[in-house]
Order: sequence, then structure tokens, then C-alpha cells
Amino acid sequence: MAIVLIITSISPDPLEPAMPSAFISRLAIVSMALLLAACGVSDTSTAAITAAQLKAREAEQARAAKAQIEQQLEAANQQAEERRKQIDAATR
Repeated sequence: MAIVLIITSISPDPLEPAMPSAFISRLAIVSMALLLAACGVSDTSTAAITAAQLKAREAEQARAAKAQIEQQLEAANQQAEERRKQIDAATR
């Protein structure tokens, strides 16, 4: 009701609307289209951020797995070196 009063108060003739109804309809359609497009962009960016976070988490897990494997290899190499030293000491 307030919008109608504002629009009609701008009009020079109070009985004639300030803007044609076709213009208002088009404006409403364009506004809705822009709002829906903005929601789509927001959803797309949210999905991209989520995917990036998942990739970062996967990369961190891969680094942790690599570090664990390197520690296991180092431990296996130390055990092998100790066994070699024991065999060398036993054969002398």
C-alpha cells in the first residue's frame, strides 16, 4: 500500500499511475532473475570452497601418510643395519 502511495504521489496526475504496469512487471521479473542468479553464484562458490577444503584435507592426509611411511622405512633400515652389525660381529 505504501509503495502505491509513493508511486502515485510522484505522478503529476493522482489518478494516473507514475509507471506503467508493464514496466513494473518487467522490473519485477528482472529483479527476480538477478536474485536467482545471485543465489546460483553463491551456491557455485560454496561448492567450490567445499571442494577446495576437501582437497586440502586430502593433501594433509597424504602428507601425514608419507611421513608415517618414511618413519617406518627409517625404522626398518635401522633394524636391518643392526642385524648386519650383529651378523658381522658373530662371524668374526
